[in-house]
Amino acid sequence: MRSEPHLVEVFGAKEQPGQQEVQVPVEQPLLLRVNGGLAATIMRQPGDDIELAVGYCLTEGLIADPGAVLTVRHCETDDNTVDVLIQGEPPEHPRLVGTSCMDGAELSEAQLPEPLQLGRETAWSVADMFAMPPQFRDHQQQHRLSGGVHAAALFDQEANLVVLREDVGRYSAADKVVGYCALGKLPMADMVLMVSGRASSMMVVKTVRAGIPVLATMSNTSSLGLELADRLGLTLVTYLRGKKFRVCTHPFRICQR
Repeated sequence: MRSEPHLVEVFGAKEQPGQQEVQVPVEQPLLLRVNGGLAATIMRQPGDDIELAVGYCLTEGLIADPGAVLTVRHCETDDNTVDVLIQGEPPEHPRLVGTSCMDGAELSEAQLPEPLQLGRETAWSVADMFAMPPQFRDHQQQHRLSGGVHAAALFDQEANLVVLREDVGRYSAADKVVGYCALGKLPMADMVLMVSGRASSMMVVKTVRAGIPVLATMSNTSSLGLELADRLGLTLVTYLRGKKFRVCTHPFRICQR
């Protein structure tokens, strides 16, 4: 269940108070076990948990490529636990991943991914970029039902929507779309990741770890997010809405054609 009904009191400036049943997005912890050990407790909206688990392993650097995942499945006795078997060693200390923005200060120099290649020819036109937000909005079913959720989506070279996922956590939404492509063996090196929330430093790092060259948001970025995007070769697009948008770093991937 992704949302559940709740009875609330509604107050208006010109109306008498009244009761109304509304939908509220469900938030539950997902236990991620890697090679038998607890790797993370992820607060998320239930659904697409296999995608979330694989995407998390990739964007958090537990694996270098999707091929390192040997098996992934729900625990037979607990729908809120996913077991992943990977090549290599699991993390030594489990993490608690909430739904709010994490502090970029947690990133050490050794944890940063290798910069993206800057010589790639793939580019998106201004018209391509403007074609993404309407598709992004039209496919946010959970947002229309209950609100209170973030969305992330991947678009291909022709600005066609490949996948969109929603979640109470911005990072979980992004991990789900990355996991979708990883499981389907869809190359992400020629895709744009669009997110509803701010392009934080952690979102920038997750995008680069997945090998995605462009991160676009309808909101703004942070100073550290911008700094890391520039350093790691990521094209960062902000305020992609209305009739304008900003290209903050590496604008060669956006052209006027």
